Amino acid sequence: MSNRVVRLCAKALCLLTLAGFLAACSGRIPSATAVPDSDPAGTQEAARTSPDPATFVQVTFGEPETLDPALGYDTASNEMILNIYEPLIFYDGIHTDRFVPLLAESWRVSDDGRVYTFKIRSGVTFHEGQTLTAEDVAYSFQRGLLLGGRNSPQWLLAELFFGVGVEDITCLVDGCASMDDRDALAAQDSAALLAACQQVKAAITANESNGTVTMTLAQPWGPFLPTIAQTWGGILDKDWAIANGAWDGSCETWQNYYAEPAESNPLSRIANGTGPFKLGEWKVGEELILFRNENYWREPARLARVVTKYVSEWGTRFAMMQAGDADIVAVPAENRSQMDALVGEVCEFDADTARYKPCQVVNDSLPYRLYRGSPTLSRTDMFFNFQVAEGSNYIGSGKLDGNGIPPDFFSDVHIRRAFAYCFDWDVYISDVFNGEAVQSPVIPLAGMPGYQADAPVYSYDPAKCEEEFKLADLDNDGIPAGSDPEGDVWTTGFRLQALYNQGNTSRQTIADILAINVASINNLFVIETVGLPWPTFLRTTRNRQAPYFVSGWAEDIHDPHNWYVPYTIGSFALRQSLPKDLQTQFRNLVNRGAAETDPAARQRIYEQLNRLFYDQTPTILLAVATGHTFEQRWVHGTLLNPIFPGEYFYPMYKD
Repeated sequence: MSNRVVRLCAKALCLLTLAGFLAACSGRIPSATAVPDSDPAGTQEAARTSPDPATFVQVTFGEPETLDPALGYDTASNEMILNIYEPLIFYDGIHTDRFVPLLAESWRVSDDGRVYTFKIRSGVTFHEGQTLTAEDVAYSFQRGLLLGGRNSPQWLLAELFFGVGVEDITCLVDGCASMDDRDALAAQDSAALLAACQQVKAAITANESNGTVTMTLAQPWGPFLPTIAQTWGGILDKDWAIANGAWDGSCETWQNYYAEPAESNPLSRIANGTGPFKLGEWKVGEELILFRNENYWREPARLARVVTKYVSEWGTRFAMMQAGDADIVAVPAENRSQMDALVGEVCEFDADTARYKPCQVVNDSLPYRLYRGSPTLSRTDMFFNFQVAEGSNYIGSGKLDGNGIPPDFFSDVHIRRAFAYCFDWDVYISDVFNGEAVQSPVIPLAGMPGYQADAPVYSYDPAKCEEEFKLADLDNDGIPAGSDPEGDVWTTGFRLQALYNQGNTSRQTIADILAINVASINNLFVIETVGLPWPTFLRTTRNRQAPYFVSGWAEDIHDPHNWYVPYTIGSFALRQSLPKDLQTQFRNLVNRGAAETDPAARQRIYEQLNRLFYDQTPTILLAVATGHTFEQRWVHGTLLNPIFPGEYFYPMYKD
């Protein structure tokens, strides 16, 4: 997602203009033997030979939560889905705004830009042998929309088919009142439930005789193609899914499957896609193995096996890389210098051409290749929970007694501002990124509508941090804590636990910086930082049991709407228990911004939103860094598309 000032409207207008000769959009399909244009190392001489050229080993610390393409909404899950399942169209090499056909042979667009008709590729089989049909495609999209819930990516599709601001299927039933609540949804009027399902089916229809699927949008939508090119556009075998306990396809029963959590979703631990790799073995907490799909409809992958090992300790991952037992490993930003010392080949990103220059050998005796300098499309931030849910183990006594915090501790804006003033961006950027990052002034990335380089930001200011703590009024007696004779947070103190995902030492450093600085303001303030395994971390934050947590966002499509929604009214807003009145203010501006076609007017709307977000401080926005990717020099074919959730193994091979 690059600098597209009018992303939501301009592309739709192009479709209107070009519809006359875009009757059948198609393009090249990359093969496993073609070296992608993103692989500047493809012409380099091999530095050494892998001990097992047929097996690719990556070592990381984040395990998938689910393998269901309709539900996967974290990078660990979606990396596996990317290689097992396939969408109708796919990204063209490293480009985030160009697409090639995949399970669709071609597509055409109506003159008004609202109706897309896809010709489904013939001769494609699923891993278990069934033939791909148009009905499989329609079912996959219908099921995803009906599965819904804000913990899934389905809000992206709901807006396509039902209009800006329609975040979930429940909005068609009861105005979103039962969002994320299956029991409340099931209690709604049966006629309304039936009508919502029928509306979904009418928007996505299959014609088996023609081998086509037709999708009718609520309005022309610029990011339509990039939205369905992602992993949640992955196609399921309908009969297989139903046989394994997924939605049965009936409009009489869909509410029974709504907002299915990953841990009970029947498709979370099994998979049957059309992709170049199929699920082999998953040893939870240890490793996940993919096998090459020998019956793949394109040329089979060159790699026979992909093994992903889950190791939380950096030292162990580094040792495996040094020993040649790993081809790539997850490298925390603060540990880059250890890897840099072993780099023999460097590939620099060229911002003018938006691709990597040919790699240069800097020391032929050293084993690693480094890709660096590309802009990243993700960011890590800190999120406050305004109302911690019952059952939390992370708020101590649950009271303002010096041994815990009340569940609504962060509902006081002065507490949130105090924490923001106590974070040291200079230390963070220096220690974690070696200076190769820039503080984020607003939610969207540089170059997007809504970005404001001159927007007000917080900076490390211990005096302001103390001042804000003393202005807090957690006992709600109308007296600021610093002046309260009966005691408040300043004289009573507090104890809580801040959460991050285990193994992510960069996020641990973030949590530690804030914990140390807050404690330095008042020795009665105690914050313990706790790392949780990735699936546990997700469940805990989604259940709103974390008082505050360090997490991140990797964009789905390159548009500010995809940043503002999760941070103000979507997935993070849910985990932060943002008050309804605040969400209403955010939603009004978010929806106006998405619908606005004039770039200048859209910018003004987003600047209002930026100011509201800064004033309320629901989140501490941190910094955006440039990309660094390390791999063994015997690896080739790496496809470095910044929009991907992880590695795409199909074009890769090893010497």
